[in-house]
Amino acid sequence: MSIFRRKPTGSRPTDAQVRAAAAAVNRGDIAAADKVCEDAGDYRQETALRIFRYIDVEAP
Repeated sequence: MSIFRRKPTGSRPTDAQVRAAAAAVNRGDIAAADKVCEDAGDYRQETALRIFRYIDVEAP
Protein backbone atom coordinates (compact mmCIF):
# COMPACT_ATOMS: atom_id res chain seq x y z
CA MET A 1 0.00 0.00 0.00
CA SER A 2 2.97 2.33 -0.03
CA ILE A 3 2.12 3.64 -3.50
CA PHE A 4 -0.60 5.76 -1.91
CA ARG A 5 1.77 7.34 0.58
CA ARG A 6 4.35 8.99 -1.63
CA LYS A 7 5.64 12.43 -0.79
CA PRO A 8 4.39 15.23 -3.06
CA THR A 9 6.88 16.88 -5.39
CA GLY A 10 7.29 20.64 -5.63
CA SER A 11 6.31 23.19 -3.05
CA ARG A 12 3.52 25.64 -2.40
CA PRO A 13 4.46 29.15 -3.57
CA THR A 14 4.25 32.05 -1.16
CA ASP A 15 1.39 34.54 -1.32
CA ALA A 16 3.82 37.12 -2.70
CA GLN A 17 4.76 34.82 -5.59
CA VAL A 18 1.10 34.13 -6.32
CA ARG A 19 0.20 37.83 -6.27
CA ALA A 20 3.17 38.69 -8.51
CA ALA A 21 2.09 36.03 -11.00
CA ALA A 22 -1.48 37.34 -10.96
CA ALA A 23 -0.22 40.90 -11.51
CA ALA A 24 1.76 39.67 -14.52
CA VAL A 25 -1.36 37.99 -15.91
CA ASN A 26 -3.28 41.23 -15.43
CA ARG A 27 -0.62 42.92 -17.59
CA GLY A 28 -1.09 40.25 -20.26
CA ASP A 29 1.97 38.09 -19.52
CA ILE A 30 1.13 34.51 -18.57
CA ALA A 31 4.74 33.27 -18.50
CA ALA A 32 5.12 34.15 -14.80
CA ALA A 33 2.00 32.19 -13.89
CA ASP A 34 3.21 29.23 -15.95
CA LYS A 35 6.56 29.31 -14.15
CA VAL A 36 4.99 29.47 -10.68
CA CYS A 37 2.63 26.59 -11.53
CA GLU A 38 5.45 24.54 -13.03
CA ASP A 39 7.59 24.99 -9.92
CA ALA A 40 4.65 23.97 -7.71
CA GLY A 41 4.84 20.36 -8.92
CA ASP A 42 2.03 18.36 -7.35
CA TYR A 43 0.50 21.58 -6.01
CA ARG A 44 0.01 22.89 -9.57
CA GLN A 45 -3.80 22.87 -9.56
CA GLU A 46 -4.05 24.51 -6.13
CA THR A 47 -1.54 27.16 -7.24
CA ALA A 48 -3.48 27.93 -10.42
CA LEU A 49 -6.65 28.46 -8.40
CA ARG A 50 -4.79 30.76 -6.00
CA ILE A 51 -3.57 32.81 -8.97
CA PHE A 52 -7.10 33.00 -10.38
CA ARG A 53 -8.27 34.45 -7.08
CA TYR A 54 -6.10 37.55 -7.65
CA ILE A 55 -6.68 38.05 -11.38
CA ASP A 56 -8.60 41.23 -12.19
CA VAL A 57 -11.37 40.12 -14.52
CA GLU A 58 -12.19 43.69 -15.47
CA ALA A 59 -8.63 44.44 -16.68
CA PRO A 60 -8.33 45.30 -20.37
